[in-house]
Amino acid sequence: LSPDCDVSGGSRVTLSGLTGALTESGALGVGVNSSGSGLISVNGTWNESSGELVLVTVGGGLRSGGVYEVWFVLRNGAVGQGSPGVSVRASVRSADGPDEGLGYFEAMDKASLSALGVAGGSAALLVHVPVLRVAWIEQSNPLASASNAVRVRLSADCDVRGGSVVSVVGLVGSLTVSAVSLPVYGNGSFVDGGVWNQSAGALVVSVGGGGLRAFEEYELWFVLRNGGVEQASPDVSVAGMVESEWGAYGAPVALAAMNKSGADAVGVTGGAAPLLVHVPGFSNRSIGQSIPFALSSNVISVTLGFDCVIAAGSNVTLTGLTGAASGDDGALVVSGGSSFRGTGSWVRGSGEGVFGVVSAVGQGETHVLRITLRNGDAEQGARSVNASVSVFSAWGVDAGLSGVVGMDEATGDLLGVAGGSGALRVHVPGFWSASIGQSNPLASASNNVTVTLVPDCDMGSGSVVRVFGLTGALSADRNDLAVASSGSFSVSAVWVSWNGSVALTVGSLGIKNGTSYVVSFVLRNGAVNQSSPGVSVR
Repeated sequence: LSPDCDVSGGSRVTLSGLTGALTESGALGVGVNSSGSGLISVNGTWNESSGELVLVTVGGGLRSGGVYEVWFVLRNGAVGQGSPGVSVRASVRSADGPDEGLGYFEAMDKASLSALGVAGGSAALLVHVPVLRVAWIEQSNPLASASNAVRVRLSADCDVRGGSVVSVVGLVGSLTVSAVSLPVYGNGSFVDGGVWNQSAGALVVSVGGGGLRAFEEYELWFVLRNGGVEQASPDVSVAGMVESEWGAYGAPVALAAMNKSGADAVGVTGGAAPLLVHVPGFSNRSIGQSIPFALSSNVISVTLGFDCVIAAGSNVTLTGLTGAASGDDGALVVSGGSSFRGTGSWVRGSGEGVFGVVSAVGQGETHVLRITLRNGDAEQGARSVNASVSVFSAWGVDAGLSGVVGMDEATGDLLGVAGGSGALRVHVPGFWSASIGQSNPLASASNNVTVTLVPDCDMGSGSVVRVFGLTGALSADRNDLAVASSGSFSVSAVWVSWNGSVALTVGSLGIKNGTSYVVSFVLRNGAVNQSSPGVSVR
């Protein structure tokens, strides 16, 4: 203010037109610059409905041509408005009587500069409702139970002072418990810790001391642990409060829906949408074996495919491979499956194998892992084997967890054993029937012994059938006992006299389940009478 005449002490200066403020009528504190100190009262009278503030001069009053500055704090209205017309009038006290000298209401010159990033925002009582022009949210990992980095990108249409707050609401379903200081990362634009409320799915973050500039984009991110069950991405909103340096009241940023990413993530369709949860699973999970015979070395083949990307550092666990004779092994050799570690771990008691992923397995990729176990020594049916996967997350200690699911078991016959391709199906090889006879019972005579066998499984070339108990013969031990068998067995056998055993080697064509085979060989009978000994076959 600069009056064009002297304004005596006890005069009034009225500012009119300051409409739209929320400050209630009453006394209002006034700040005065040094030139007006002691000349203008620090208490004015405010009328909310008329938007008038009455200032009172004190002491010697104001001098013509002097420049005086006052300031006062009003609370802006809650809705946007242009700057109203503001005028000023002096009512000059007269020393000669009660009547004041009244000036005209004169329009005030209003500032037109930007303020807090709002064009023309310095004009008196122009009100701008802050809006987040960019409010974007996405996530890094949609897998159930996993550590998940949630990234938020924001841009306001005005400057946001340090100490203001931003609230992201609706991130429901997380397993992260409520915390007063959840780590928040924002390159210094935001305070490092936010207040997290699990039930509301709300994170309140304070703006760093440098504040945010209008129309510039800022990012912050934080890590939540996903829920353990499938869920669609919830509706997420953002609100805020822009702090004012002039008093307790901030400017609210109204709650508004955030734009959510629709991109895929780790092979999950739309998986970048915040708090969308996918339980990792298998597109292929089958298991079979190479041989069902008791105590044989047995190659277990495991075929795996996944419905999402399985990161390096993940583990696949198989359980239920019980009954194997192989002992515990922390370095079980694993072949095939180029994305898997060359060794796994094996625990005999629980029949558990754990297989590590060393390079990412893409969604739908198929890998065949092979491990060798020794079959048990007793007959058993195929095992019910389960599979699960723990998917490494780069964003924290919590992995993505699948459910435990049954594997698709091979059910075909193998080597003549019904269901012999099923994992750890064990059959003890034997014979449906086994009979023996001879051509000559006379002492010291050459005697053609005939063995008739019907096996209960297929026996490949090189397999050995041993006949025991042919004791009392005079034939000396030999490795080339002549054998007649129409090609089903080798033409020579191993004869051991002390236990009367003949080791017959299966020929190149093998022998088949249910087929009768006749084998004969010549031994020399003993010289004394004897009853037929007990004879067995294995």
